[in-house]
Order: sequence, then structure tokens, then C-alpha cells
Amino acid sequence: MTTPPLEAQALAGALQGQYEILREVGRGGMGIVYLARDLKLDRSIAIKTLPAQLASDEVIRARFLREARTAAGLSHPNIVPVHRADEIDGHVFFVMGYVDGAPLSQLVREGGPLSPRTAIAILHDVAQALGYAHATGVVHRDIKAENILIERDTGRALVTDFGIARLAEAAPLTATGTVLGTVHYMSPEQVAGDEVDRRSDIYSLGIVAFYALSGRFPFESPTASAVLVAHVTRQAPSLASVAPTVPQTLVRLVDRCLAKDPVSRFQSCVEFIEELERVESRLPTDDVAAPRPDAGPGSISSAEAEEVWRRAAELQNLTGPMPPIRHAEQRPPTPSRNEAATAGYQLGQVRDAAREAGIGTEFVDRALVERGLAAADGESAGGPVIRDGIMPPHNPWLGGRSTIAFEAIIPGEMPERDFDLLIDIIRRALNDPGNVSGVGRSLTWTSTERARKVAVAVLVRDGRTTIHVSERLKELAGGLFGGIMGGGGGGTLGPLIGVSIEALGNPWLIPVFASMTIGATYGIARTIFRRMSRSRRAVLEEMTQRLSEQVRESVARRTVAPHRGDRKLLR
Repeated sequence: MTTPPLEAQALAGALQGQYEILREVGRGGMGIVYLARDLKLDRSIAIKTLPAQLASDEVIRARFLREARTAAGLSHPNIVPVHRADEIDGHVFFVMGYVDGAPLSQLVREGGPLSPRTAIAILHDVAQALGYAHATGVVHRDIKAENILIERDTGRALVTDFGIARLAEAAPLTATGTVLGTVHYMSPEQVAGDEVDRRSDIYSLGIVAFYALSGRFPFESPTASAVLVAHVTRQAPSLASVAPTVPQTLVRLVDRCLAKDPVSRFQSCVEFIEELERVESRLPTDDVAAPRPDAGPGSISSAEAEEVWRRAAELQNLTGPMPPIRHAEQRPPTPSRNEAATAGYQLGQVRDAAREAGIGTEFVDRALVERGLAAADGESAGGPVIRDGIMPPHNPWLGGRSTIAFEAIIPGEMPERDFDLLIDIIRRALNDPGNVSGVGRSLTWTSTERARKVAVAVLVRDGRTTIHVSERLKELAGGLFGGIMGGGGGGTLGPLIGVSIEALGNPWLIPVFASMTIGATYGIARTIFRRMSRSRRAVLEEMTQRLSEQVRESVARRTVAPHRGDRKLLR
């Protein structure tokens, strides 16, 4: 029997005797998909699980099962069948048919825009599926290239994830890790929160067509809010403006799908298919795809950006100490990467979009380094390296950073028997016994003092020892600014107002004195926070350096240990 992936082993145990989990085939904001084998029917199937942070929400869990069971009632050659929706031992999942192929988004991302005839064939299949669903009273609500699977052998398109969009509406953005993606395809009425019908799916299908034929989206921005506002307030650009080689008859069809007013779109998939077939019959003999869009120098693709956002959200949602950075070989922008990009984002835009979604910049920076999309500042093979580039940028409102973080990378693997030496250094530096845990060749230490949120992680892997030290200062900032501005401001504001009325006899001075009081207390809080954060930063930096030196000494002792043993044997 195949050993399932580590994070799927609990699920495999719950499904033992029914399904054998083979490997992960995809993941997104609303779950992880595994390739599995139905042991009773001896066939390949796919199992989609609801993430743990969403499965714990009773409302989302119930909606997931309800929507999956609704989708199970749909039976059409162009819809991925749902065989089962269930909950076992806390695992919420549904079982669906396995499609041996790839999502449309991957085909466009890797191969560039599709030729008109290829795109039309896929749009025809998707419209057939949607038309059938609409006739049964089901609106998909989340039509996008990721939810359209192209069968490898036949080229047939199948639609999946009916009703899952309703879950995304109930789930917090950072919990799912979805920052940009679905927002690119949402209809104006869906963005506005109005009632949606089949014409909303037709709008989204128009976005799919626009993307498949041009490799771009009608509205592109690094921030989700800007894309959503554009759907409601701006007319989508004509497909011809970004893909001038696409035949005009096909351009007009796509443009009509993207009309702001639902009345101006195709009113049904039947009408859409009829026009699509007329367009196909009039296509020129040459079937040439539009050229790839260029992401521009120093950019990363939209797919890479989404991977970074998803990983950053996962890091932010961790409840324990932050793990050391999983470094990947840096992949600097190259012509080949730029040619493959479907939409480019500068790294600053990636960070801005994450901040808007409530994801800290420090987590984005870690995800970029992990994926080789940003340099690990100061990395060297010659000795320990302390770097603080993984910290979030200076916050001018606070007068410092909300998180302090240092990382040291030392060549060589430290022996586990010397972990106690590191613990002693940490305890002495912070005067805190802390909580210690160790798993395998890793060590974690977390502070026990309520006034500090310090975490230290040591990981011994791949011929090097990595130390990560961090302290979150959000609670400190909240206490300072809340206490000083709330207590000090509130305590002095009343007397100043009284002075302005009684002594000066001018009530118009009230807002002036109020502003002065708030400004003064804010300045005091900011100054104190800046000094305290600098002091704590210095302590952590010195501690990280001492930990690095201890690791280097331990590695050196381990290197000469075999020779000492040889001498003993010779005696």
C-alpha cells in the first residue's frame, strides 16, 4: 500500500478500508485535493478536503456539505461528478471523479494564450455544462480557469467546484490564503452583493475567454479591492485592445459577455452557444494564438504571486513559533520566465496586496525567499550570517517595527546533545525559563512571560544549522498606545476643555486643545515604543550572535570528534 503524504495520514486513517490516498494533486483557498483509489470499486477518484481552520467553523462546514451534495445531483459529461460528501472524525470532504489532465489556468500559464479554435472548443464544453446546471436551478458562482479541467487524452473540458463560491463568501480572506484569483472573475452584481443568476456565470465565462485568448485579465491590479471596484465602475476593455490578432467576430462575443448590465449580455448559455457556433463557422483558416504578454523586468507572474500569498497566509495562521525559512535557490528574472508570465506584479505590489488582505509583510518576504523569488540578504557559506531583512518595514505610525526577527545560517550540523547549551544562552539573555520542545533535529523555545512574545527555532538540516529568533510587538504597541492615549488623553482632555471655556471664554478652542492633547499623548507613546523596540532588538540581535557562535563551536567539536576517538582506540 502506498504511504500517503504526511499531512494526509490522519485523513487516510479515517478513510481506511474505503479509500487509499496516493498523492496530492492540487490545493487552493478552499481545500486540498488528493488523488486516491476507491478500494471497493477499484477506480481512481479525487478527494477534496475542507481546510482545518474552515472545518472548525460549524456554519462553513455545514454549507460545504450542503453545496457538495447539491453538486452531487448534477450529471453531465462536462461536469466533474461528485460521488460523496461526508464528515468523519473531524475531516470534512467530498469524493469526486478524477480527471487526468490540468486546469485551464495551468495550460495558459505554461503554454500561453490559446488559439481561437482551441478556446472555442473549451468554451463550448463549459457553456454546455453551465446550461445544464442553470436548467436545474443551480448557478455556479465561481467560474474561473482554475475550476475548468482539461482532460489529457480527449481535450474535453469539465467544470468542478459547483457552489464552493458560497463558502468563500463566508470564509475570512486570510484564512483561505486567497488574495487574488476569484476576484478577477466576479460579476458586477456579485461584487455588489446583489442577487445573481445565470447571467453572472456568463460574465465569468467571458472573463475566462478573455484570459484564455490573451493571457491577461480585463482588470489587473495587485490589490483585490481595486479589481472589485473596477468590475462595478469601469467598462471592461475590449479583447482586441490586448489581443489584436483574435478575429473580430470572437472579440465581439467576448465583449458582449463582459457588459456591465446583465440585460446586455447573453441571456442564457443556449444563446451563447448558438453565437459561438456561428463565430466558429466564420473563423479564418489560420488558427494563430495571440503572443504571450510580457510581465516586464523584475516581475513575478500572477501564479507565482498567488503561491506567495497562499504560503504567507499559512505562515501567519501558525499558532506556534515561526519555523526557519525553507530556502530555495533564487530564481532571478530571466527572459524565459518573463515570456511565460501571464500577468506581472512587482514585489512591492505583491506586498501591498497582502497588506490589504491583512497579511503581514514579514510573512510575504519569507514566502518569497522560500520560493527563490527574492534574495536571502547576506547569505554566505563562510560562517554565521545574521540578517534582519525578514522583518516588516518600519512603521512610521508606531515609530518602529511591529515584529523583530533575526535569522542565522551556520554551515555544518550542530549535534543535538548541545541543544542544552543554546537553551542556557536564551534563558540567560531573556531571564526567562521559557517552554522548550524538540522534535527530531529541531528545537523550539517560547517565552513564558506575558509581557514578551519571543520565539526561537533551531533547525538542523542539509548540512547547515538555521536559527530563527522573533518577537512580536503588537501587544506591546497596543498596551502603550491604548494606555497612554486612552488614560493620559482622557485624563487631561477634560481639564483643558474646561480651561478653554472658563478661562478663555472661547468654546471654538475646544477642538484645538483636543488636537493638541491627542498629538502630545500620541507622541509620548510613539517615543516610548521606539525606545523599547530598539532595546529589545539589541538584546535579540546579541542573543542571536551568541547562539550562532555556540553552534559554530559545537560544529567544530563534532568535526574533530572522530580523530579523538581514533586516538583512544590506538591506546
